[in-house]
Amino acid sequence: MMTLLQALVASSTFAGVAGRSLWSTKPATHAWRKSDDYLLKNAYPVGNGKLGGVEKAVLNIDSLWSGGPFQSEDYNGGNPDEPKYWALPDIRAEIFSNGTGSVAPLLGSGDAYGAYQTLGNLTVSIEGVQDYKNYKRVLDLETGVHTSTYEVDGAELSTVVFCTYPDEVCVYHISSSETLPEITVSYENVLVDEDLYDKSCEEGLVRVKGKTQAGPPEGLKYDAIARVTKCSGAKTECDGSSLRVQAPQGQRSITIVHGADTNFDQTKGNAENDYSFKGQDPAEYVERVTKNAAAKSYKRLLQSHTDDYGCLESAFTLDLPDPNGSANVETAELIAGYTAESAGDPFLEALLFDYSRHLLITSSRPGSLPANLQGRWTEELWPAWSADYHANINLQMNYWAADQTGLSETQDGLWDYMELNWAPRGSETAELLYGGEGWVVHNEMNIWGFTAMKEGESWAHYPASAAWMMQHVWDNFDYTRDVAWFKRQGYPLIKGVGRFWLSQLQEDGFFEDGTLVVNPCSSPEHGPTTFGCAHYQQEIHRTFDTVLSGASFAEEDDEDFLEQVRDALGKLDKGFHVTEWGGVKEWKLPDSYGYDEKSDHRHLSHLTGWHPGYSLSSYHSGYGTNETIQDAVRETLIARGDGNAGDANAGWAKVWRAACWARLNDTEQAHFHLRYAIQENFVGNGFSMYSGQYEPFQIDANFGLGGAVLSMLVVDLPLAHDAPVDAVRTVVLGPAIPAAWRDGSVKGLRVRGGGTVDFSWDDEGVVDKASVEGLKSKVRFVNVKGEVVVKG
Repeated sequence: MMTLLQALVASSTFAGVAGRSLWSTKPATHAWRKSDDYLLKNAYPVGNGKLGGVEKAVLNIDSLWSGGPFQSEDYNGGNPDEPKYWALPDIRAEIFSNGTGSVAPLLGSGDAYGAYQTLGNLTVSIEGVQDYKNYKRVLDLETGVHTSTYEVDGAELSTVVFCTYPDEVCVYHISSSETLPEITVSYENVLVDEDLYDKSCEEGLVRVKGKTQAGPPEGLKYDAIARVTKCSGAKTECDGSSLRVQAPQGQRSITIVHGADTNFDQTKGNAENDYSFKGQDPAEYVERVTKNAAAKSYKRLLQSHTDDYGCLESAFTLDLPDPNGSANVETAELIAGYTAESAGDPFLEALLFDYSRHLLITSSRPGSLPANLQGRWTEELWPAWSADYHANINLQMNYWAADQTGLSETQDGLWDYMELNWAPRGSETAELLYGGEGWVVHNEMNIWGFTAMKEGESWAHYPASAAWMMQHVWDNFDYTRDVAWFKRQGYPLIKGVGRFWLSQLQEDGFFEDGTLVVNPCSSPEHGPTTFGCAHYQQEIHRTFDTVLSGASFAEEDDEDFLEQVRDALGKLDKGFHVTEWGGVKEWKLPDSYGYDEKSDHRHLSHLTGWHPGYSLSSYHSGYGTNETIQDAVRETLIARGDGNAGDANAGWAKVWRAACWARLNDTEQAHFHLRYAIQENFVGNGFSMYSGQYEPFQIDANFGLGGAVLSMLVVDLPLAHDAPVDAVRTVVLGPAIPAAWRDGSVKGLRVRGGGTVDFSWDDEGVVDKASVEGLKSKVRFVNVKGEVVVKG
């Protein structure tokens, strides 16, 4: 008997291979992680934000984490027991005196940090399935439905799997052209201690309850139920902890719904609740949602899912040609044969762009936690880097494509996470480590309010992460113009970060040039602990400008705070200086100190003001008229290379380079780096791996590819807060569209000010037609040649 383990494969109502689908004629298999047959190199993912799954039915819950207060009773988010800010005067004095120094007295510990972990497998075994033929599995990106079809002894079988956001469950539908054979359903997880994992069977369902540790303290509780729907009409019988399902004669389909939850409660992550994060036992919720879903027909469950998913997916369309007939080639074969030296494959590039949006829709929805380093999909208890939230590029990159492609609501969980998980304990971190106001977080965050620093100075010392994230907060408002949200949640987040940096800036005691700089600072994972790091200065520049741009919308009445921001912004070093060899300086230190030599390091931290930010590209007119900035950015990108150097062969580094080159209107380089990322880091199921095509799976390059493509399609930069009221903003359509994408089009692109634009281009990639709707500000749309294509 062949075992079909699935919680993410789907089928026949969407038979055939649509142009916007990933497909294969080989089943996904469990295999050694370094093997090409490794599950996360082959299986296709589905999810509804809270729940996720991949073929072979590996299941995930967004909040299933080890660690935190469920592991250690004295867990404190990494914060020290006593203030450490007393060390700052000496740290700052040493750095201003010598140029560099150390923040060793401020470092902390990652004890009880924990990790995101798998729930386990849902095993669905079909009696008699041994020899099969004509196998095909398809992930339809237009519907978010996964289909597997195959033939056994003359019968045609299919499985359809999707995770529905409206009904809060994953659905597993099995159908046959003949009476269904007996099916056995069970949960399993061989990775956890049996004492922590209780499987059971009741009439019509199987269940697993568990906890992350026995205690004390008692670990996080989780609960999952797989229930046969009432409409299936099948007879069920328990066999130990497994459920045997027998369809009556003539019954050709059954439907199983899977629901799961934990007792994690993000609203309890504050001082009032002793940072417990402890909510209600998940049993009642899981019973309720699975009962409700099981009372519905499969057709009704599918319709509500496709209506919901389709509304988001169809909000934006990128239409590129398929000159090679690639839609008829298996996805893994397409990716394996793709090379950067070729002209590329517009079909595959568009498919991976669509895939990036699918991954965001399925891993981040209102009410869920944000997409983590693996989105929502892991098969491990200790995935790489805990599958946590790294906020020195990775978390940011996850959401690069959200606002412009009509997926702003996928960020709702991100805003809640920052408000409820970062800010409460982050305000304590600001006080204990820096003697500061507002709130701060660092590079690595879990779901337990870890806001302090871990042990390693070069990567843990990164208090600029929240400032960078405030770009996403502002962009969400700028694209949606949701004033009510901005007043309630967006602006208070920005203000808290602005207050922190007002309390930390220092007059430059090294150059004594009257400017305000950050001391101490460390450019992410690169270089010394010093002062005036370009990345910090650029992000604070944009944060302060955002405060002033947003104050009137938020009806800010704290004039003293606004005056402090204006004063600090006027004195702030804006983070742009040029090296002797012509690149952007990463540190303010003189070149003679030897740090700003040419480097091919994976990070482009000193270019965040160019992309994805706009301190350099917009506020300093770098994109439009400042050739000094453009030349320095170009030299920096040339020096940084192709993103495959001694420090890493990471996909996210390559797509970041592609986006930066696109903002220089360099089509050839932008397209090359996009192609190089696909060649080096993307595997058979379209996932991106961190080390070339070797594990671990890390999803940021999948999302970043979407952002890089958008950078080739549009340059849409905000004006500074002090721009004239009647200023007309210019949006460039098609700044770096390669000729290989000839005669393509875009529908539903969001632009700042709340409007949308549709446009198309000729066989040379030059936009020649456009139409706009719903703009709430003055915009002038031009193509890459500067020709006006439409006025908004």
